[in-house]
Amino acid sequence: MTKEMYFTIALLSYENGVVCGDLHSPVLKKSIQFHNLTELILIMDQIMKDLNIPEYDERYHHVIIKNQLLDVELDYQELKQNNFEKYLNRSLMYPKKSKDIFMVKVMYRQNNTWQGKITWLRTNKTRFFRSALELVELIYSVIDKYHK
Repeated sequence: MTKEMYFTIALLSYENGVVCGDLHSPVLKKSIQFHNLTELILIMDQIMKDLNIPEYDERYHHVIIKNQLLDVELDYQELKQNNFEKYLNRSLMYPKKSKDIFMVKVMYRQNNTWQGKITWLRTNKTRFFRSALELVELIYSVIDKYHK
């Protein structure tokens, strides 16, 4: 069983400051559409909570918040090597309509947030993040720099 959670974020549009796209992970049967980055983060957080991947580090104080805002049906599949390989191949072959594609690896969930790395596939540039907010800032920095 993997200790990290993997996601692919395909940004499809950015209009009036709103980012829309598709989220995929090897644990999902199909991609999930998101309509803004807040919704994206909520969906990713729910997937990690549901599957406890990466395992939440309980040694640190945390606040449990019931998410009332998420109205997305998540359909999981068993995580097998075969599914993971299909996911990686599918992620690299995202449709040309995608403006940008990011691969995200969440390695830790502690201090009530996430730590991991994000790779922007267009440039193969990788950055590490220490929180979900920093992850959002990294995505916005690409949008601000390359799509204004």
